[in-house]
Amino acid sequence: MQCFAALRRYLFVLVSLWPHPVFAEFINWEGTKKSLFDAKYEIGAAVGGITYLGVKEWNWGSASFKFNDEGWFGMDTGSGGIDKLGHMYSSYLIAEAISNGLSRDNTPEFAATYSALWASSLMLYVEVFDGYSADHGFSYEDVILNSTGVAFSYLRTRYPRVKELLDYRLDYRPSEGMKGFHPVTDYSGMRYLLALKAAGIPALRDTPLKYLEFNLGYSARGFKASDAPYIPERKSELFVGISFNLDELLFKPFADQLGRVGTYASTLSHYYQPRGSYIKTTVHERD
Repeated sequence: MQCFAALRRYLFVLVSLWPHPVFAEFINWEGTKKSLFDAKYEIGAAVGGITYLGVKEWNWGSASFKFNDEGWFGMDTGSGGIDKLGHMYSSYLIAEAISNGLSRDNTPEFAATYSALWASSLMLYVEVFDGYSADHGFSYEDVILNSTGVAFSYLRTRYPRVKELLDYRLDYRPSEGMKGFHPVTDYSGMRYLLALKAAGIPALRDTPLKYLEFNLGYSARGFKASDAPYIPERKSELFVGISFNLDELLFKPFADQLGRVGTYASTLSHYYQPRGSYIKTTVHERD
């Protein structure tokens, strides 16, 4: 019940602020309404998914509001910083989904601006209600990484060359301690990678190097109590790697044959990096 009471208070404050002249001066409300209509399915799915996870996985409403200084990537933090990269990825993914919806009938400038607005609002919604969780709390570190993920998506939508050059991907394989598929909270099973695509570099676009991607990645394991029987010590790893650009190798050359399935698979390949699909080497390891 605490969670729903907090939700009512949040919505009341939000609705009471929206018509204020200070906000109206900076935000085009006609554009906001249009963006909501054009991406209603993406925004609705994000709200529903976030609320479900908040109540079921993040214990929203289990405590009074509090702030929480969680730290960054230290080995004495709750997850070695992998949760921070998760916040960046989640906000980035939500912004990308909304921008894809808006891009169907709008300019890149419009799609970039309003996807950033909606994604930032949704991630603020997450953080406010994390403040009512006994397990979490409102974290300014999370807000900063949320904003970073949204900003990266904005740049990719607004400037196509950035999208051609860089992807931010998740590599997830369920860890032993979590006993199941938990791609949002199973930190020990996650790796996050920034992929630099050689095809996005003009000088390499017409060379054999266009099939390659260069990866920078991070993982952290053994920070949860459930990891203890399987990962006795906390470990984190910064690594570099090489993978193949599936768009250049497969999806573009065989677009006609693959059809809609190929289009969906191509989109997925920009956000998910399967384990074993790249070669990596450790740059720095901590335990």
